[in-house]
Amino acid sequence: MKFENIDLVDALRQIMDIHTQNYKEDFELDAGLLHSLADSQSPEDKHLLWMSRTSGTYLLPEREVYVEGSFENKVWEYYHEQTGDPIIAYAVEITGKEGGKIKGNLIELDYDAHVDRVQKLTVAVEKMAVTFEDNATFYLPFRSYRREAIPLEEKHGEIVSINYLPENAKELDMILRRERFKLGFHAKTGCIEEHIHKLAVQHGVAEKLGVLLLEAQTVYNTVKEAHPEAIVCFAQNGYFEIYGEDAKKAAPILGSKLLLKELEGGGQVPVTGFHDDQWAAKAKALWGQGNDVLVTQPGEDGRQETVKHLKAEDYIPVGMVMDMDGKTVRVDKVDFPNEDVSLTDITDRKNPVPFRERLSIVRSYVEDAPAENLWKAMDRRDAAAPKKTSVLAKLKEHAQAAPDKAKKEPERTKKSKSKEMEM
Repeated sequence: MKFENIDLVDALRQIMDIHTQNYKEDFELDAGLLHSLADSQSPEDKHLLWMSRTSGTYLLPEREVYVEGSFENKVWEYYHEQTGDPIIAYAVEITGKEGGKIKGNLIELDYDAHVDRVQKLTVAVEKMAVTFEDNATFYLPFRSYRREAIPLEEKHGEIVSINYLPENAKELDMILRRERFKLGFHAKTGCIEEHIHKLAVQHGVAEKLGVLLLEAQTVYNTVKEAHPEAIVCFAQNGYFEIYGEDAKKAAPILGSKLLLKELEGGGQVPVTGFHDDQWAAKAKALWGQGNDVLVTQPGEDGRQETVKHLKAEDYIPVGMVMDMDGKTVRVDKVDFPNEDVSLTDITDRKNPVPFRERLSIVRSYVEDAPAENLWKAMDRRDAAAPKKTSVLAKLKEHAQAAPDKAKKEPERTKKSKSKEMEM
């Protein structure tokens, strides 16, 4: 699987917490290296291989792993040949920095199969480029560079960098291009949150949800105070999350877990939710149980926008077309006080037949109808009212195809109301 445009440090840290039992502090070196390499101007510094072992982690430059006899090559192969440790491994590609986060892609590797392939493709090394404190660089034989570098340190200072110079650099470049292309071409795009969840289940580890930041708490509280009657579905990291009493009510309906989420500033709150591409079906499920449902996420300008506000009394929307006992019918009017619905049988469009039915019966058919029918009917009903459609359009497109999941952060507020969420 390939996980694109993610927070690399956060994702790898979560994977390490699940799989690595001892020497977890190794990862702090990996995190520091990722931050350092993100600022590098060398394209090769953006391609790395990472492994999580039971005891510790390693982050290695991919190019050096393919150089025969290099330290990185020996480390990558050692745990395959000499130990029986279970290894989780990934190819890492740094794409840039965003708000202090190191963004990039992860591709899941079959570690043993990858090592077998590396062993067939390694390129022999001829010399080492050794650079000292005074920026002097010497090209020394691979077999003896350590010995020959010692007397040079007296004149030029300590060694600051060592680079492998393979016998055939063009061949190595070709191998790396080919392997990266094949790996990316065959990998299917996945969701990093779902991947980490599966790892947690496989390892029997309790899931750790990301901390809800103070600014997000403030934005949520503002939305919830404006709509106290609604189950608020709040966009966070590729999910719509539901908090507090709303979560306790929603979890049984959605068939989802009820977990605890840490709050920045202290405290915890119950949470449940669903992936953002499931919003139509999940919102319908909540709505169908007589709940007001508010789906909200940041819009184009970063401000929180309402994607959909579904009121319980509107669950049978005028204009909806659905199937009733093999007939195609349209909802024309809903009389909630008298529990009566006016419909038209439009199976034969040349001869429409009006009829009436009890609200409870029509509701049962609506519950079985595809979620998309509800949205189309609601959109028709609300067409005359001016509203923003950018967020809704994006989510509808996302539900039909794999979208770009990058989301803008909510607008920063100068001061939060409280360190505890008002849920």
